[in-house]
Amino acid sequence: MLTILGDFSRSTASAVVRVDDQLSGPDGTITGMRIGVLSTSPAAPTLDLTFLGTTLISHAQITDLLAAQPAASIGLDANSADVIADVPSLRFAPRVSMVQLTHLVETSKTINGTYRIAGADAEQVGELATTLESRTGVSAERLLAPLRGQSSDSGLIAGLLLGVLAAATVLLLLLLVFEAVRAFRVLGVHLLLGRSRWDVAFAQYRSVIIAALATGALSVGLVLLMAPGYAPTPTLLGAAAGAAAVGALPCLGCVAVGAFLLISVKPVDAILGRFSKRVLVSALAGFYILAIGALTATLVYLDGPLKEAGTLADVSQSWSAVGEERILYRTAAGEDQASFTGQSSEYQQDFYDWYRAIAGESGVQLINTQYFDQSVLDGWSGVFSSVPHQPFWYVAASPSALTAEGFPLSDDVVARAEAGERVFLLPDTWDDATRTAMQGWLTQKSEISYEPAIRTEYFDARAVGFEDYAPGTPLFSWSTEPEGRDGIVEAAILVTTPENMVPFESESLAAVGLQNSYVKLSPDAAARYATPSFFATFHLADNDVTFLPVSEFVAGLTKSIQSVLQLFGAVILLLGVFSLLMLAALTKLYATTHREAVAVKSMLGYRPLRIFMTAFALVGIVGAVAIAAAVVSSSTTAILGNVLIFAAQLMLFFVLARAYARLRLSSVLTE
Repeated sequence: MLTILGDFSRSTASAVVRVDDQLSGPDGTITGMRIGVLSTSPAAPTLDLTFLGTTLISHAQITDLLAAQPAASIGLDANSADVIADVPSLRFAPRVSMVQLTHLVETSKTINGTYRIAGADAEQVGELATTLESRTGVSAERLLAPLRGQSSDSGLIAGLLLGVLAAATVLLLLLLVFEAVRAFRVLGVHLLLGRSRWDVAFAQYRSVIIAALATGALSVGLVLLMAPGYAPTPTLLGAAAGAAAVGALPCLGCVAVGAFLLISVKPVDAILGRFSKRVLVSALAGFYILAIGALTATLVYLDGPLKEAGTLADVSQSWSAVGEERILYRTAAGEDQASFTGQSSEYQQDFYDWYRAIAGESGVQLINTQYFDQSVLDGWSGVFSSVPHQPFWYVAASPSALTAEGFPLSDDVVARAEAGERVFLLPDTWDDATRTAMQGWLTQKSEISYEPAIRTEYFDARAVGFEDYAPGTPLFSWSTEPEGRDGIVEAAILVTTPENMVPFESESLAAVGLQNSYVKLSPDAAARYATPSFFATFHLADNDVTFLPVSEFVAGLTKSIQSVLQLFGAVILLLGVFSLLMLAALTKLYATTHREAVAVKSMLGYRPLRIFMTAFALVGIVGAVAIAAAVVSSSTTAILGNVLIFAAQLMLFFVLARAYARLRLSSVLTE
């Protein structure tokens, strides 16, 4: 299909584009957009990608991408070493990357997707669909029919942030209403003196209005700081200003409600303070209860995504442990064109000779892992006479790689492997039937019916042996697959040496990439054995053999995980701060509406806790119920979060109770 698309692009001077969304494991949020582009015509249309007045990807960059090596990317895709040009980014927004369409299809493992044709008319696209129909068996009408049934949203985090914004708006409304009621007496006096209601209302809320406007201005600046690489274009500034204006509307709306109370109240009612203190306190207390309940429900809901994010963080941390290891990044054909087209094995022989010369040196390891799931095993039926009974990990590892991870190896096993015997280690926890089926498959896999291009000592005797081992410390999986997150405990392990390799290993030593590579070098070993001068000894000087740190290969994975954790951390922090603000508002309202009682009890020597016993009882009961609900839900996140927030609330309450008790006493004595 890609060949057909390439021929179509060349003949019509068009470009083919496909966009794939990348989703977050924890909550399904879109974390990235991978754009695949194919254009084989120099006269293809311009494909500049522009957003908010800034060109993210230019036509010149796309031209460079199409001429670069297959794994190259514009923007960070997976490997930072493959990036040929950066893409401006918005913090917390999905990252954008562009790769060659062929690479997108290979890495996504599917040809399915929505393809857009730029530079071709409807008749030409119809002819393309007809050509594809003959190859795929899918009708041209179906190929051209718009896809339906797809929907997208902003994900879990956006919903939580909107909930926090709504709750904060209601809290601000209650506080401003309370301030309006508290100002009634002063308002009545001002009205009797002839002052305008509007003047009093504006004076009362001037600071809030100024704060809202200042926050809007600061948010515009914050947007610019969170958009590295973006030019401060009118489009960007207009979007930031519009967002700031929308964000200020809830605050200004709350001010309008508070001002309305001040404007509509009668002077006599204002002077006499005719308002229900109980209603105000009860309303805020009820909202406090709802807020803690919502907080608990949110933490329970976040438990699953947070556990998933934690698992991803563990994966990132596990990769950081091998981040300095060097693995093969790329090679070039050089003078070995025939080796790269399958007509010769000279290059593979040279690479094998290089590895064999350094295999026993310090810092040189070989390890490659593969996971075979049930679908693969089902496909082996009829191909192998003996098929393993269950999904399993297959590990090819040198003695140095195994011992470096604490895996026990006897001298006898190592000696047999170095003599050319293919020694497989199988877990002693497998039953006899599983072990027998695995031995049969491994033996058949080791049988080579043709003369190998790289002949090792194994082919002199073709000996295959098996030993048991007791599974213990997990081996690092060298895989980004979910099955390898916790390491490999049980696996079929080939103790791999240069002497016992079959073509599957000996001719794969030059495989590149994170999961395909075999040879791993420490920084010191790379400095000694991965240099042009050393490669020249084995006729590899012209092949541009390049080893890079693992950290550069997992840069995309690490960045996605960091973004997810930052988002979750920000939400939890907002929830905690909001609960403390609720408590502060409740304490202040209680102290103000009961100012005389608080002052009298302070004069009589009552402790602050006893003065605010009603509020303290509310906080204690609500906190205890929230923790109990978290325990019942078996949510670790909710239990830990509620305990920490409850402790913080108690400490804040004691501080505020003492401060307000002294303040009310001082205020009454002054009056």
